[in-house]
Amino acid sequence: MERTTEIETQLKRLDQFRQLDLTKRLSVDESLDRVSKRGSAAWLGTTDAIPETVDEIDTSPLSTGLPVLVIDDVPANLIAMEVALAPLQRQVITATSGKEGLAYLLERDFSLLLLDVQMPEMDGLETASLIRSRERTKHLPIIFVTAYRDDRDCVRKAYQLGAVDFMFKPIEAEVLLAKASVFVTLQDQAEQLAAGRLQRDFDEKRRHYETQALRRQMEQEQAAKHQLACLNRALAEADRRKDGFLAILAHELRNPLAPIRTAIDLLKEHPERLHGSKTIDILDRQTHQLARMVDDLLDVSRIKANKTELRRELHDLRDIVETALATSAPWIVERRHHVSLSLPDEPMHVLADHVRVTQIVTNLINNAARYTEPGGSIAVTGTIDSDHARIQVTDSGIGIAPALLEKIFDMFVQERVRADGSGGLGLGLALAKQLVELHGGTIRAHSGGRGMGSCFEIALPLADPHDAPAVEARSISRVATAALRAVVVDDDADMRELLAELLRAHGHDVTTAAHGTDGLVLIRKHRPDVALVDLALPGLDGLSLARSLRDSCPDIMTRLIALTGSGQPTDFERTKAAGFDAHLVKPASEAAILESLVRR
Repeated sequence: MERTTEIETQLKRLDQFRQLDLTKRLSVDESLDRVSKRGSAAWLGTTDAIPETVDEIDTSPLSTGLPVLVIDDVPANLIAMEVALAPLQRQVITATSGKEGLAYLLERDFSLLLLDVQMPEMDGLETASLIRSRERTKHLPIIFVTAYRDDRDCVRKAYQLGAVDFMFKPIEAEVLLAKASVFVTLQDQAEQLAAGRLQRDFDEKRRHYETQALRRQMEQEQAAKHQLACLNRALAEADRRKDGFLAILAHELRNPLAPIRTAIDLLKEHPERLHGSKTIDILDRQTHQLARMVDDLLDVSRIKANKTELRRELHDLRDIVETALATSAPWIVERRHHVSLSLPDEPMHVLADHVRVTQIVTNLINNAARYTEPGGSIAVTGTIDSDHARIQVTDSGIGIAPALLEKIFDMFVQERVRADGSGGLGLGLALAKQLVELHGGTIRAHSGGRGMGSCFEIALPLADPHDAPAVEARSISRVATAALRAVVVDDDADMRELLAELLRAHGHDVTTAAHGTDGLVLIRKHRPDVALVDLALPGLDGLSLARSLRDSCPDIMTRLIALTGSGQPTDFERTKAAGFDAHLVKPASEAAILESLVRR
């Protein structure tokens, strides 16, 4: 009788739910349909099935939040609680064991958990303990459900595990719905707050990132502007130096050209007069000066292109210094300088290219002579420390401004000028620095300022005489003593005739040709002892001439000498491969030309 009354009560509640709006009524009908199929005898206490209601329309409510999870080992209880929670308009997921419920919790989040206490295998308290041990479900609201009202120990444990409420069976649907609504709403609000907090954190981090990105972009732009400004200043400075270099180059070229032009005019004015050695010395010295400037320009170009080759051999740096002093003697004598030389008694062995290191020391001595007023003093000192041989060139000249010391070794620096306004090309010190560094050494400049003189010091690594390669024996210069038959092939009429006259002046029989084809015919016809051939010939060039001669007349003994303005190592290799026996770089001195005539 009591169970019949309880069934009638449940049916009345279901009738009340049918009075709700269409969505809710359809949801309840669907639930009743499921009840009719699965049965609810355990919950309602009867085996009679609720009449089946069929609805052809899918009336599942739209979920507006996280679902509710119900765990109970009695299927009828699950159905009844699902029916009671239908007005929440959210999905209700049921599980018949703690393990099944935990599996659902691993897959998704829930807004509320209704958990039966008394279950086989894993009871509700053990299930709740596992739920609380997981960070993701640590704060999930749990309402415990039990049929035992007097089990206070169970209630206490449940609240210790974080239960938000405790309900006793039989459950009143209105009370369950009210409590579930409160906790679901609270959980939804908590989720919204968390989502809002995450959004705020995200927005804050995004603003921070955007601010940092903007700051980095501004810093990069500022750095780029600064770098561009520095590059513009550097370009402007380089352009200024280039203009200054060109002006100084024109000035320096005119200096030797002026006496050369005057000497030539003098010779033209009085061709019949026998001119003294003074005129000849002037022509020789000024021509040498022009050649030295051209050589400096070429040396800088080679070093910049990394095409400079050093012939390192064991040398005593004292000998190199003495050779440099002898080379600079005309400058020193002309300006009446007093020179002191102090070198150690023991050898200063270095592994170096004799020509290049002589060039370095000569440049320093020439600069000291140039930038010191006539009658000044120059001191050349050599010292040895633990691992370096050092040479210092000190003068009493015009000195170097502190600001200029930082860039004195840069290319085209010509700020250091003499009282007469003249200066160098701004290449010598830059070339000296590059050559010293190629030897593994260093070069430094010191000065107390304007009018305080200057000191330049080079340091080269000491070499062990036992480990260094021996100096190759150099052949003694020889010149031809017997008259030779020679052919000169050059398209430059002036060069061709002057070279022929030079050779004739030394007793040689000379014929000339202006073109490569004519020169080849002359050499084949006369088979001379020697032929001096320019490489840049019109038509058949010098290299082709040599190849053709060696191929067509392999037995010919004519010594072929290449005359060219190209002096790179590859140029020497090309002329040798073509069949030339010697290679002269223009302008070649008389001694070099005469020496090249003789076979070694």
